[in-house]
Amino acid sequence: MSEGQEFYQHARTGQVVELIAHHDKNYAMVKNSEGKILYVPLVDLHTYIPGKGRTGEQPKPLAAADAVDPEVIPTPSIPPDTRLNLNQATAEMISQRIKGIGYSTAKKIIELRGSLPGERFAAIKQLEDNIGRVNWEEIKKQDIFYIA
Repeated sequence: MSEGQEFYQHARTGQVVELIAHHDKNYAMVKNSEGKILYVPLVDLHTYIPGKGRTGEQPKPLAAADAVDPEVIPTPSIPPDTRLNLNQATAEMISQRIKGIGYSTAKKIIELRGSLPGERFAAIKQLEDNIGRVNWEEIKKQDIFYIA
């Protein structure tokens, strides 16, 4: 991680993102591991240290960025995410990788995903509201999945 880079975990999706700039006093411009630029509320970001996880601190304002040499090819700065993306996972992957979720519950998660607009989860809250008998708080603490 180079100096000046700040990583955060988006509370709504669980994705690790890099803070690029503050958009205004309430929003930030971030880049996810796929290179997509997003604008998210600052209150949804929590400091993330690769290898350690989320610290719970809120973002701090960024100083003006140094001039960028247009001839230098940028290297990816966000570490590869080894966690499970619930929008791409199969029921087998979910039940094998997430302790506390069995195969029948994993199938319900897949059915729920298929019934949503675009057949994708937009927030972890959708799982908490629709899939019962799962301790979602404990599973979120494990930090082993995200939504992208």
